[in-house]
Amino acid sequence: MALDDAVATQWLSAVGYYRLSGYWYPFREANPANRLRPLDTFRDGTSLDEVVRLYEFDRHLKSKVHSGIERVEVAMRSQLGHILGEISPMAHEDPGNFRPGFDHAGWLQTARGRIARSRGRDAFVDHHFTKYGGQLPIWVLTDVLDFADLSKLFAGMRSADQQTLSTWFGITPPPPNGTASSAAQRRQRRKWRQNPALESWLLQLSVVRNIGAHHSRLWNRQLPPATTAALRALQGFEGLPTDQSEKLFGTLCMIGVLLRTTSPGSTWTQQVKELVTTSFDQFDNRTTAEMGFPAGWEALPLWT
Repeated sequence: MALDDAVATQWLSAVGYYRLSGYWYPFREANPANRLRPLDTFRDGTSLDEVVRLYEFDRHLKSKVHSGIERVEVAMRSQLGHILGEISPMAHEDPGNFRPGFDHAGWLQTARGRIARSRGRDAFVDHHFTKYGGQLPIWVLTDVLDFADLSKLFAGMRSADQQTLSTWFGITPPPPNGTASSAAQRRQRRKWRQNPALESWLLQLSVVRNIGAHHSRLWNRQLPPATTAALRALQGFEGLPTDQSEKLFGTLCMIGVLLRTTSPGSTWTQQVKELVTTSFDQFDNRTTAEMGFPAGWEALPLWT
């Protein structure tokens, strides 16, 4: 269906030419005959209506992703406060509680900036300044920090504390493989301890969260790579393409797996599946492979 001129003008006015152009960019194709503007043509059958429907799909997708990340984020705040709080209420102030290479001073400066930003806006922060001289225990501070700050805090935690949090989320090394040597299994487990998968997951999720917060295009974005070498051996990542680390499908799998702990019984994966199969699959010129979806993904255990 073609949009009439008035409706097309309204979309361009409300959304903006530049923002909407990000959604029609994938519809362009090379035109060797035009050396000055080789991508100035569109695939046959492309219409502004389809571009607008892609924009709307992306908007609804970001809403689903935000809903999933929100529950993961709340759990992260709670568990970080709990694990570090068991060391001491002010554990975050002591660099000895973190990895030697962690930029504790830089992170702490950022955290104090978040506290200053919250004064006068959050009653619980003002309360701690009035009653405790502004000393926020870690389980209070986690509610002031941005998600990216939480991600960096986790990256700086000692390995044992990282493993405790990863285990709570159900993210543990794959079970022993009978075909692999014991030496290879030990190396794999050592890698998990040194570089926990959850660290790169949180980095990617914080980027995705910011994309949604700024209402930017998400569906076909290249994302920070997440640890995927051993993911396919974990329940929930069956069928993950071997080169999958920067596409949205991997992110959706991460959220779905984490929600099994943070929101037992959640129908989030089914909601995402319905959105993709009823909206995106209707496009003539786009495929789910552009988001990293493998063939037959609908039948994978996480999505059934």
